Amino acid sequence: MNEHAVSIVIDGKEIGGWTEYTVTTSITDPVDTFAMRMPWSRDAWRLLAPDRPVRILIDDVPMVTGFIDERELPMDEEVISITGRDRCGRLVQESAPAIDYRGLGIRELVGRLASPWFTVVTLSNARNRRVLRGRGKRAGAGNEPVKLNTRVGTRLEPGQTRWAVIEDLLGQAGYLAWSAGDGAELILGRPNYDQEVQFHFRRPAPGGQSGNVLGLGVKHSTADRYSRILVLGSGGGTDASYGLPVAARVGEAKDNPRTADGEGRDFSAPKRLIIADEAIVSRAEADAFARREMARRNSGGLLVSVRAPLHGQLVAGRARTLFCPDVLVRVDDEVTGTAGVFLITSCSYRSSRGEGETTTLELVPRGTELSA
Repeated sequence: MNEHAVSIVIDGKEIGGWTEYTVTTSITDPVDTFAMRMPWSRDAWRLLAPDRPVRILIDDVPMVTGFIDERELPMDEEVISITGRDRCGRLVQESAPAIDYRGLGIRELVGRLASPWFTVVTLSNARNRRVLRGRGKRAGAGNEPVKLNTRVGTRLEPGQTRWAVIEDLLGQAGYLAWSAGDGAELILGRPNYDQEVQFHFRRPAPGGQSGNVLGLGVKHSTADRYSRILVLGSGGGTDASYGLPVAARVGEAKDNPRTADGEGRDFSAPKRLIIADEAIVSRAEADAFARREMARRNSGGLLVSVRAPLHGQLVAGRARTLFCPDVLVRVDDEVTGTAGVFLITSCSYRSSRGEGETTTLELVPRGTELSA
């Protein structure tokens, strides 16, 4: 007997009885996805047709709203298998409309690119975060990290998809975008680190007291990171060009600001990157570009993965609070010594005959700068 009720709403009808599923939601990946299987039913087969709008529910909470991509009756099996994506899937595949983007702020620009799949573009994830956690106790949060009407340059190339243009805009402004679980809005913003801790994950040392996770992984990386990033608005550089400005417009970012090339903290020796961009028109713009590029790469510096039982935790009372992105958790890993407060960036809710109901969560340290 499953602890969670998982169903699909299509054409006003709710279909349950799903024996296997993977539903993935994220604030860092552009598209939320689902893959589900149920015993054969002719009535369900007629309803679950490709490109039909659907809503995926967990305990009556809308987690993904989008479209079915594929429907299949596998050979020698008496099951229905479907896959699909949320409404952002349309933005990833459709070409951007030929409209005039000049003079608009980022919210208005994204609104035009996201229409008609999203009629509302909001700068707050507060409503969506409240809905996704279900009926359980919800940790309080402060103000959303909103920055209104940032103006950015728009370079629209023929054939670009809607999401490619949105991603370029978000990268310039340091934003993320993701779909609300109920599909009511496209959320434009940053993670909210001004909130209370919602969940606690603990892995004990061998022979220690019991924990509450099925698995926990820790990854440290400098593979795609640099100790120093130089951004040049014009001209070029050489191996010896890191000491003095070699262009009229130059900016930089360092992993360790106390050393010339940023080494001495996460890097034992200098590891440097030069980016030349003719579109940069000022030193301030070059500095901002360098900081964004450094932050984007540093977001992969420490990653924690947790496989937890079920799809939520009992925080208080009798109703579980459902796991969802953009909430804070406490991690205490006695095996590696990793401890602190982390942000959930994605959740994969799964059920299978072998493992039952589990959720795999991807985490980054609190304060990590995330952007497209």
